[in-house]
Amino acid sequence: MPMPLTTKEFRDRSDRFLAAAAAVIVLVIIAVVVWATRDDAGSSADSGAVTSTVVSGSASPVPSTSAKGSLVAPVPLSRSASDPDWLTAAPQGISWQRVDGVPLPFTASDGPTSIDGAVARGYARTPQGATIAALQISMRMLYSPDYERIVAAQTALPEGDRQKILTARATNPRLDSTAVQTATVQPAGFKIGAFTENAATVYYAYPRPDGSYRVARMAVAWVDGDWRYTNTFGADAHPTTADLAGFTAL
Repeated sequence: MPMPLTTKEFRDRSDRFLAAAAAVIVLVIIAVVVWATRDDAGSSADSGAVTSTVVSGSASPVPSTSAKGSLVAPVPLSRSASDPDWLTAAPQGISWQRVDGVPLPFTASDGPTSIDGAVARGYARTPQGATIAALQISMRMLYSPDYERIVAAQTALPEGDRQKILTARATNPRLDSTAVQTATVQPAGFKIGAFTENAATVYYAYPRPDGSYRVARMAVAWVDGDWRYTNTFGADAHPTTADLAGFTAL
């Protein structure tokens, strides 16, 4: 089962090792929560050994009180399901920022609109808002030392699945941000698989060094006025892509 955020053009053997080590940690977490992603091109994720190069402590992390990420000034924008580009329009005013080593999108049109420590909230009830929310929440949950707050506040999961995530993360609560930065890249594009006002399945195309793309699937549900991470996916077909045909650039 591949992880979505792996492989960039590694500069040397040390970089390759750090990327592989960070990848293995996340692969374990993803396997535990049954993250429904797959690589249609058939390649597996990077492999390697988890070492102290990546893990910088095993004690429970202290929640951060400083905002992780900077909001983008909002711009007035009205979208509706009757728009021809309802499912394909790109979010406006995207700012990609590294948070705990991971590239995350902040937009002027679709959120987030507030940041409380590691918890970024306030996403538009649009396909674009779901696209931004799925990346923000899932990647913070996987990589942030404040994962407990994110799991509690921004997931729509059975309690058993929440506990599996917490247990998996507790074994490696702090990942070295330099190693994570080496291992992660931002997606090149997205495609909406299924969308209703209460649920969305989103596909992301991640570039590989050989010019092809790895496709990852994520899902969110609309609960209490915002999108939350879920492991319930739409019944749409998983796209196969060697390029960005059918995807909207991010």
